[in-house]
Amino acid sequence: TLAAAPASAAAPAAPSADVQEAPPALPQEPSEAAGTLRVSFRLPSGQRVARRFLQTDSVEQMFIVAAALCSKPVSLVDLSTQFPTRALRGIDGGLQTPMQDANVAGSMVVVSVRNK
Repeated sequence: TLAAAPASAAAPAAPSADVQEAPPALPQEPSEAAGTLRVSFRLPSGQRVARRFLQTDSVEQMFIVAAALCSKPVSLVDLSTQFPTRALRGIDGGLQTPMQDANVAGSMVVVSVRNK
């Protein structure tokens, strides 16, 4: 017969669904040089923050920066352009779309945070 494995060899418990996703760290801003673009964020607090990105950065990088600025998990942050109003989470090409192709250079991006 096979002996049962000792309890200490059991796999660690999976994290509970109640564990909150941590907010990301604020990535370093690229230096002002050719190949960068600027985006202004309007945070839920009303604060405005201008930020440089590489043109080749993905749209996802904007979500990471916005989440870090709000101290919220990326999964709870939504971004949209002001005019024309356009949700960026559902952008054609997905979140890996390069920012230069997403038509966000010089835009005011509104940051909203969902409860769940």
